[in-house]
Amino acid sequence: MKRVLAALAALVLLSLPAAAVEPELYRGEKLVNLTLPSAGRLTTSGWTRSGKAVAYRMKVPAGAEMTINMTASAARFTYLVIFDLNDPVPEDALYSSDSRRLPAHIFADAERDMDLLIRPFFAKQAPRRGLGSHFVLEFNRTK
Repeated sequence: MKRVLAALAALVLLSLPAAAVEPELYRGEKLVNLTLPSAGRLTTSGWTRSGKAVAYRMKVPAGAEMTINMTASAARFTYLVIFDLNDPVPEDALYSSDSRRLPAHIFADAERDMDLLIRPFFAKQAPRRGLGSHFVLEFNRTK
């Protein structure tokens, strides 16, 4: 009887849709939900200051294509990392900027939606660099 109940419980749990993955935020970080425009451009700005930073979450439908470009006041020390929360291994970054500042080109699979966590951050390694950096993110949907 216990085996039958355990098997029935496992079957019910497997038939439920997977719960949305909630990102782990840093201390003081706020999560802002963005909506990808059906066509055109979306611009947002924020601040990377430790304890008051902003992370963005954006749902990208299957088959969509877009570019994400970041400009920052302290461009040498401000970086962008993008994670797909629907990825089986969400710790692996989908995109990570470098010193060349190339825009992120995101191509969603034709079969599944993406749930992006977009996190600008300030690589503060010396106390003279200041408290953070102002940044502007431009999202341009191409398909």
